[in-house]
Amino acid sequence: MLFSCVVQAQIKTVSTYKNLITVKESRGDLEGSPYLFPQWEMATIKFSPGINPITDNIKYDLLEDMLVTKGENDEEYEFKDMPAEFVLSNTKEVYRNGFMPVDGMTVKTFYNVIYDGKIKFLKKLSKTIIESKGYNTGTVTKKVAEVINYYLVKADNKPVKVKNNEKAFIAVLGRGDELTKYIKENKIDLKSNEGIIKLLTYYDTL
Repeated sequence: MLFSCVVQAQIKTVSTYKNLITVKESRGDLEGSPYLFPQWEMATIKFSPGINPITDNIKYDLLEDMLVTKGENDEEYEFKDMPAEFVLSNTKEVYRNGFMPVDGMTVKTFYNVIYDGKIKFLKKLSKTIIESKGYNTGTVTKKVAEVINYYLVKADNKPVKVKNNEKAFIAVLGRGDELTKYIKENKIDLKSNEGIIKLLTYYDTL
């Protein structure tokens, strides 16, 4: 028997730019990490216009779809103002929200922005808890399962899911003759981020 569940948190306000997450279900019995990255990572966090960016230790909780920041004794805090973007200090990877909701995501959901031109190419790692009970036993195993999807975003700000192949990209982008020729002549590998970036950089010139 398999089913998914999402853990909920309760929030109380403290007198900083953070909200303390005071109640959180224990995750000691989980197999796998609920976070985008298991350790605290330094990042620059950007907010809506008029709010200054900050640099702080953060984790992205993918089960609760929540960006959290570090407090005393590793306590987790939620930001009072909703972050719009964070950039990891070590890898320079950009994560951004504000896109139209699709596939169960919300406007607060962060995507890894791989290409940021007129067309955007996004990677989304999603996680959920899968519970399974063994045959003829009362033991329940909780595993963190993950799914990776990729999206293209055009001017309407709505992510469209794509597979990493020529047919899928042309179905969203159009300009089939020009893109097919470019892919063939330049031996573009659309299964790699480098190849996709080259194709979308060319597309932005058309």
